[in-house]
Amino acid sequence: MSRNRPYRHPLGVVMSHRIRNRRVQKAGVAALIAAASAVALTACGSSDSSSDAKGSTSAASSSVTSSTSDTTIHSQAGKQATTLSNSAAGTAQATAECQPGTLKAKLDSAGTSQAEMNHRGTFLRVTNTGQETCVISGYAGVALEGAGHTAIKTTARHGDTYFATDPGAHPITLGPGKSAWADLVWTTTGASTAHAKYLQISPTGSNSHSTVAFDQDLDNGTLSLTAWSSKPPINS
Repeated sequence: MSRNRPYRHPLGVVMSHRIRNRRVQKAGVAALIAAASAVALTACGSSDSSSDAKGSTSAASSSVTSSTSDTTIHSQAGKQATTLSNSAAGTAQATAECQPGTLKAKLDSAGTSQAEMNHRGTFLRVTNTGQETCVISGYAGVALEGAGHTAIKTTARHGDTYFATDPGAHPITLGPGKSAWADLVWTTTGASTAHAKYLQISPTGSNSHSTVAFDQDLDNGTLSLTAWSSKPPINS
């Protein structure tokens, strides 16, 4: 035996192969375990993805339902607004302005004497002779006439009179047969006296008017009158 070659046991090679086989077996088992874990993780991932998809679908469905509900509410609100608008229009139509042809005007003392300190007064009364309810507001138009219905220059002053506080222009609803009132006052001091015989009364201030007897002497052809009121305007 040469001294330079190392001694090797006959079983050394066999033992080396066994150790190597064991290592290969262990590596294979580890690989199988890793593969099984990967499959399990993939399965779990698929389950979570499916759950998210269901959640998204549910949220989308809820959103569509909410949107539909909002649309229904807005639609109902629109219908209510239209109904209210139509109702208001119907009310406005039912209380249209009184037409001159359905109004009759006259003088009426209403059982009250208006005579004090060179002031004289009476009331204008206008009645709805039509079949429909209507609205009147503002001030009447007035003009004096002399003998033979000759025109007299007339000055009409709107506002408070000596006997009444002006209610101001405001709408008054007149049903069929109902009346509105205004106070009419003049002075009699003898200054530039106008000798009136008739008085033109235009309830709405239009050219349509009634002419009534008005045998009065008044200063400067001047008349003071209040706006129309639902009752005779008189200071207590």
